[in-house]
Amino acid sequence: MNIKPALVLSCVTTVVAALLIVAHNLTYVDTSGIITEKLMKKCVSLMGEGEYSIVTDWRAAGYAIDKPDSVSKLIVGDNGAVAFEIVANGYNKGGLDLLISMQTDGSIAGIEIVSITETPGLGTNVNDEAFLSLFGGISDNAVIVKKTPSEAGEVEAVTGATYSSKGVAAAVNTALGVYRRMAVGGQ
Repeated sequence: MNIKPALVLSCVTTVVAALLIVAHNLTYVDTSGIITEKLMKKCVSLMGEGEYSIVTDWRAAGYAIDKPDSVSKLIVGDNGAVAFEIVANGYNKGGLDLLISMQTDGSIAGIEIVSITETPGLGTNVNDEAFLSLFGGISDNAVIVKKTPSEAGEVEAVTGATYSSKGVAAAVNTALGVYRRMAVGGQ
């Protein structure tokens, strides 16, 4: 049995793998704390002009909790604005990437959709200012209903987009809960 070809192949793959690791370590740039141009436009649209930054260490910033898995990013502005980027399930898993800003009283200030991969012409209809504005001012659980809302916190679903509507409501409820928890003893 000739072992030489297997030994040569093992040595070559080991050297190539080592070179790839070295190249990665030399060129890697951590982008987790960088606000993209698209996200910055959404921040300005939602919270007004200002300087915005991503908080990576919540406790060091004075908040009472560590970053929960349910929140992609916490964005704060020099104007006191606070927003969460939250990815939620609609009809598609992870189909809604939302930016949800908070008012200082703990209610929803506004919502912008960063990206959406829901069904075109149905689920994508939740990206309508008239629908998203219905969440403004909600401070308790948002509930999607198929009829005209009759109680506080109820929002009528977009016709043909019930799952997507519920995904937006779930993201809103996440933002409300996280904001309440982080503000205890925080900023």
